[in-house]
Amino acid sequence: MAQVLIIDDEPGVCWALSRALRDAGHEVQTAGTAEQGLPLAGSADLVFLDLGLPGMSGLDALDRLERVPVVVITGHGTVDNAIEALKRGAYDYLVKPLRAEELPALVERAVRRCELEKEVADLRSQLEQRHGTSPLRGATRPMQEVFKQIATVAMADAPVLIQGDSGTGKELVAHTIHNASSRAAGPFEPIDCGALPEALLESELFGHEKGAFTGAQARKPGRVEAAHGGTLFLDEVGELQPTSQVKLLRFLAEHEVTRLGSNERISVDVRVICATHRDLRAEVEEGRFRDDLYYRLAVTGIRLPTLRERREDIPLLVAHFLEKEFRYRGEMSSEAMDALMAYSWPGNVRELRNAVEAGTVTARGRDILTEHLPEAVRAPGNARADALAGAVVRLADEAPDGEKHKAVHDAAERAAVAHVLRLANGNQVQAALKLGIHRTTLRKLIDKYGL
Repeated sequence: MAQVLIIDDEPGVCWALSRALRDAGHEVQTAGTAEQGLPLAGSADLVFLDLGLPGMSGLDALDRLERVPVVVITGHGTVDNAIEALKRGAYDYLVKPLRAEELPALVERAVRRCELEKEVADLRSQLEQRHGTSPLRGATRPMQEVFKQIATVAMADAPVLIQGDSGTGKELVAHTIHNASSRAAGPFEPIDCGALPEALLESELFGHEKGAFTGAQARKPGRVEAAHGGTLFLDEVGELQPTSQVKLLRFLAEHEVTRLGSNERISVDVRVICATHRDLRAEVEEGRFRDDLYYRLAVTGIRLPTLRERREDIPLLVAHFLEKEFRYRGEMSSEAMDALMAYSWPGNVRELRNAVEAGTVTARGRDILTEHLPEAVRAPGNARADALAGAVVRLADEAPDGEKHKAVHDAAERAAVAHVLRLANGNQVQAALKLGIHRTTLRKLIDKYGL
């Protein structure tokens, strides 16, 4: 049974919703305006919210309903508003006239999702205490979306593919999924696929018998066997060579391993979670990664945002590092924080942690000033200029004679157009204005560079 709040100015809608929900065993409150409904939301497990309210709009009310799942209600002509509501965090939307038979299942899904998110938040807190630094800390919308995805995949047993740049916290996400799953009592076995040569990777994964190769002085079970009943985490799975990809695919299909030097097939019960900084779909299209293995691994997927995409989390992370990890007595000065906020963070949260640690060492107990931060953070323009100059030189060196200028020009133009399109969220009118070119010219550049 759930506590449901309905905020709608149409008495007929409130009556129909209330009847259907009460028949399903839920308790219901109603309100005709957002001003009347918001004070009641604290005790609700789910809110049905009409977007076309008198007084405060439904979208404005949605921004104040942060701790409860919200299903927005919209008319036929305002579906665009419903989509905007989903972008702001609404759980789902219904279009009038409502269908009563859909409501009980919708309420159950929404309430269960909320419960899962709370469970993941508790598990994340426990994990932070156990591991210290936590790239999963974050209050921004991109990280909240990650938490929702974790809650969804943790309850299943299917493979998960975590994609994100280096330093974004892929292994900690894998730990969180494991600890929130039904396999939490089992082992968590990580292996870095990019850190081992191919000749050793098969032995490390599947184990070997005594005498299987030179130096194999005793039987050794592999990481897959060690993960029996738990989770196998394959970090940087995109680095696997073709031979290793075939063997991993066979294991995923048969759930059996054969140690090197043995013919015995051993059944293993593990959940596989993979991570990579590469775009595996692009790797498949370019023939560097098997498509059948990709579809086995990417049953469910999570993409971790870069620190640039959640810049507002930087003060939260800095405070956590100073207080919880480094136990530092001083504070980050406002000028130093401005420098941290302005930097591009190519190394993401890992680089931020290192920068904060460097500041604590240099400041020696005092407040951390800009001068105590690493050079790259203090003078990001110089660092970016050096990196850009190096990239241009490499590009010119690689291009054949007679095409060096064109190669550099096209690369810079493509990068600029792609970047501005991202800033404009794909809006070509806004992107053309930012670039200072005609929209027709922009379209030609989009076609030229395949954007």
